[in-house]
Amino acid sequence: MGKRTLGLSLALISVVLFCSAGFAQTKAGWPKSVTIGAAPIGGTYFIWAGGFSKLLNDKMGIPGNVESTGGPVHNVQLIENKSLDFGMITNAPAAEGWAGEGWAKGKKYQNQRAILPLYTTYFQMYSLAGTGIKSIKDFEGKSVGVGPIGGTPATYWPKIIETAGVKPKRIVNASSSDLNSQLKDGMLDANGNSVGLPWVTITEVETTHDANVYGVPDDVCDKFIAKYPYFAKGIVPKGTYKSNKDKDIETLTLWNFMVVHKDTPDDFVYEVLKNTFGNIDILIAAHNSAVEIKPENVIYSPVPLHPGAVKFYQEKGIKLPENILPK
Repeated sequence: MGKRTLGLSLALISVVLFCSAGFAQTKAGWPKSVTIGAAPIGGTYFIWAGGFSKLLNDKMGIPGNVESTGGPVHNVQLIENKSLDFGMITNAPAAEGWAGEGWAKGKKYQNQRAILPLYTTYFQMYSLAGTGIKSIKDFEGKSVGVGPIGGTPATYWPKIIETAGVKPKRIVNASSSDLNSQLKDGMLDANGNSVGLPWVTITEVETTHDANVYGVPDDVCDKFIAKYPYFAKGIVPKGTYKSNKDKDIETLTLWNFMVVHKDTPDDFVYEVLKNTFGNIDILIAAHNSAVEIKPENVIYSPVPLHPGAVKFYQEKGIKLPENILPK
């Protein structure tokens, strides 16, 4: 080998080693694989988390496992003790966990840090048309499904129904698919959830049954928001379902966020956000609610942001409120 050839070879090796060292340094402390806390199989969270896992694997080379959990409350608990790498939450359960209020019963869950605004959750209920039920105010003495314990619907639908001034005969906890089967078999009068639009369970039911779909009446929304200010009013647009083809449906809404543990490496969070916002199409392909992902929506976070997220959004020119900056 000539001196010139040897010199070029050594230079090439040096470049490769330099790049490899820089790459390794960037990934120091990063997880080799991740677990994403979603909700029961078949729900929006589980579908959504599948798209997020694909994005991390395809664009960052980090394989992910979607964990079927009880939902937001459970995810807050699991993030607290590092049993999850990512957790999908809704604002109210996360905020109550942070403050030690509501479901948290005095214990504060303050290891959670928000990184990504997801989409709006709509509180939705449906009944078979034959029941005659058209509103949650018709629930007196009825059997009502509200999802699995630990999820947002199971946590808040009973409180919403209580605010409406009615007393169901039974409140039933189970997966959305199980509750749907019970409803079609006549064992339940109504089934509810809090999910993005459209809720696939309703669209599937309407292919074989006549159903009434309804939300939370305006006066009940006002009373509930006065007590739980992390909620807001929203509209399920007409045409979302067969049963509301000519009218909007009033209801309550919540923001959904992705959270991580406070000890997650800053540069890892930054790169996750960079790749997420650069590949939103992967998430939209999994669930259309991902069209709502916008950097400016991060200001609605119910808990402080992770430092890696702060860097990303400030570089995007987002003015972050003081209350969501990490202390």
